[in-house]
Amino acid sequence: MKYSLTTILLLFFFFSFSQDLNFDDIVKLKTKNPKEVKELLIENDFKITQEHYSKEMKFGDILFLSKNKIDDEIPTSISFYYEGDDLAKNRISFDIFNQQIFGKYLSQLKKSDFKIVSSKTEKNITLEHYKNETTTIEVKIRFDENHFGKQRTFYSFYITDNNYTQTKYY
Repeated sequence: MKYSLTTILLLFFFFSFSQDLNFDDIVKLKTKNPKEVKELLIENDFKITQEHYSKEMKFGDILFLSKNKIDDEIPTSISFYYEGDDLAKNRISFDIFNQQIFGKYLSQLKKSDFKIVSSKTEKNITLEHYKNETTTIEVKIRFDENHFGKQRTFYSFYITDNNYTQTKYY
């Protein structure tokens, strides 16, 4: 009985505090409505830090931040952009500050059905574009040097529908 109680408690804490959000999960957010995105990310220990919706223009965005400040195994922030009920206009942007996790997500991207269609490096920014039948993913790697000569690297992904064009509101 003592061992089974200990095992149950360990499993509870493991599943309560684990954030199992892989690259494919984030790509699939593009096909969900705002309510479904909120539910999924809140379940994965993210919190909504900013939300905007324009009733006149029927577009909005939601910024999610990871609640766990010491967990480098997931994106730090995820932004979800949407325009009305047209799921093809949904976009996802997310940032990662850990090189190993970026490498893991990039590896998952390359193992999927996405193919690289362009790559360029200018100054300290590398942009790569990947596409499959329905989705385009922009991968950005930016190197930044602070005043003390220390270099930091920022990684981001931007996910859209292949046919996405921004709606002209003005």
